[in-house]
Amino acid sequence: MIKPIIQYPTTPSKAFDGVVRHYDEALYTLLQDLKDTIEANNLEALAAYQIGSAYTVCVIKKENGDFLECINPIIITKEGTLTPTEKTAYFPNLTGKTKRYQKIKLTYEDRTGKQHFLTAEDDLAILIQRKTDYLLGADFRMRMNEEERNIFQTKLENHTDAVLVESCPTKPTLSTYLLQTITVTLIIGAIGVVVGFFVSDTLALSLSQIENYIMLFVFLLIIIYFFVAKIEGKKYTHCTSCQIGNIFGTALIQMIRLSLLGVANYFVF
Repeated sequence: MIKPIIQYPTTPSKAFDGVVRHYDEALYTLLQDLKDTIEANNLEALAAYQIGSAYTVCVIKKENGDFLECINPIIITKEGTLTPTEKTAYFPNLTGKTKRYQKIKLTYEDRTGKQHFLTAEDDLAILIQRKTDYLLGADFRMRMNEEERNIFQTKLENHTDAVLVESCPTKPTLSTYLLQTITVTLIIGAIGVVVGFFVSDTLALSLSQIENYIMLFVFLLIIIYFFVAKIEGKKYTHCTSCQIGNIFGTALIQMIRLSLLGVANYFVF
C-alpha cells in the first residue's frame, strides 16, 4: 500500500526503539508498503521512519529495479569522508551539503532474520547513511556544519532551494565606516587630553567642553554602529565577523575606550 511520506516540519509522534524481533506478516506488510511508496514517488530508498513506522527498517531500490531490504541495519565500519549535496523526501525540493563517510560496512537482517553484511561506497554509502539517520530519529541536518545548517535553515524559511549565499562583504560597509569614525574621533579626544596638560586654565575650560561633545558624539556613534551592524549581520548570515556576538564585543570595546577617555578628561580638566 502506498503511504504518505512524512515531510518537514511534521515529525512522527512515536518513541524510537523499533528493533525488529518478530519476522512476521506485520513486517512483510511494512516492507511492501515501503516498496509501493518508493515506486509511486520515484525514490531511491525509504526508511520506515519516513512513513510513520518505529521499526528500524529501510528499503533501497537497486539499479536493476530489485529491492534491498535492510532490517535492523547497523554501520560497523567507516572510512574516508565526502561532502555531498543531498536531497531527501523529508525536505522536498531542497538540498543540503553534508559530511559523510566514503565507504561503510553494514550489517543487517533479511525478512527471515538471517544476518548479512554489505560493503558500500560513494553514492550507495551516502544513501544508506541518510536512511540510517532516519532510523535514529534524525535527518541529514545533523551531518551539516554550522555554516551549512544556517544556509539550509534559510532555504527552509524561504521555501526554496535557490538561496543566494552571501559570505563576508568584500567592500567596506556602513558599520565599517562607523567604526573608523569612532576610532578617529577617540584619537582626536586623546590628543585633546594631552594638549590639556600644556594650555591655560581658560583654554582648558573650552577644551573640556569640546571633549564633552566628542565623548557624546562617540557614544551616539557606538549606539548607531550596534544597530546598523545587527541589520548587516542578518544579510551576511554566514560571516562570523558579522554575527551578534562579535558585534556586541566590538561595541563593548569601543565603550571601554570611551570610558577611559572620560576618566582621563575627569583628571586632566
